[in-house]
Amino acid sequence: MTIIACLVLSLTAAVDYQPPPGGIGSEILPMSTRSFGMGGVSAGIEAGKSFSMLNPAASAWTGSAGVSFGGRYSDGLHTAWSGILGFPSISACVPLPGNIVVTGAIEARSRLDESAEYLLGGSDPGSFTWSGGMMETYAGASWRVSDWFSLSLGGKCTFGDIMSEVSILQMGPGPSTIDSSEYRDDARLQMAWGPMLGLMFNTGSFGLGLSVSTERKGTISIDRSFRETEDAEGWEEEYTVPGDLAAGVSFRPAGRLLLGFDLYSRKALNLLGSRTPEGTVYSAGAELNAGAGILVRSGYSYMDGLWRDGSSRVTLGSGYVFESDRAGVDLALGYEYWRDELDRYCDETVFSISLWASEKWLGE
Repeated sequence: MTIIACLVLSLTAAVDYQPPPGGIGSEILPMSTRSFGMGGVSAGIEAGKSFSMLNPAASAWTGSAGVSFGGRYSDGLHTAWSGILGFPSISACVPLPGNIVVTGAIEARSRLDESAEYLLGGSDPGSFTWSGGMMETYAGASWRVSDWFSLSLGGKCTFGDIMSEVSILQMGPGPSTIDSSEYRDDARLQMAWGPMLGLMFNTGSFGLGLSVSTERKGTISIDRSFRETEDAEGWEEEYTVPGDLAAGVSFRPAGRLLLGFDLYSRKALNLLGSRTPEGTVYSAGAELNAGAGILVRSGYSYMDGLWRDGSSRVTLGSGYVFESDRAGVDLALGYEYWRDELDRYCDETVFSISLWASEKWLGE
């Protein structure tokens, strides 16, 4: 081993993994563009043409196989999301005989793009840059037990990857530099699975939904590779994602008007040295069928605790269903505002778009 390699290893061996200051990054709730346009309402609304990660049982009334793709663009505080129209969701539903619908989805839950500098052991300055994020998937089936009741059973999985580029400068007793070390840490949050149960009551004019997912445990695998040498090292630790609950109610005071109310609640999340407190999101929204395939939506949500305590969001949305009823497009725009820990005013504007297509199967 060269002298440089020895210096690099001696410097970095004592440096523990430095987690990002913001934990897993900027979180978002898993929701379709239709749900976003209605303020986040979805758990108690029949999802005939889309999939709801917050209550898969709502997809039990789907009469045709379909797939949906969603994109999200934001302009706000977090650079990881801002200025990018990126992937937030893909979902699919396939009806089978016996009033069974197989459902699945993958959605982005957080993104990370941060930098910081620390004084490490021995007062050596270290520069860190983190990038990555977390994803969430669901796979399961919904069963329409009767015309007005359905249930779903499946599994929810959380996983992700966070890469950190590190540069540590070891300073000597004088102004000269003894050694500069650079390495990369890859923190892989391996899949953490847990069961998820959903229920849905739907009479056409009234809907009531509930879903519960259990706590999920996984392993974080951290691999460190050094730029100056071919040496590498790694270690593992466990992480836990708390269970959550979503509940919603909806009704139609008029044939073309749909109103809905939701709540989403989660326990505290402790991950990568950062704690997100427990909390609840309250949502209310409306959807008006204006005819000719045009839908108009609006909504409001408030977050009590969680990652943006005290935030409020107002949304507007629209949708268009093509005449054949085989495809459609949904658009939504939301403005969220809150005050951070230092009582500074913060805001974020989000644009969401999704495209869906469906096809009758099994002779339907």
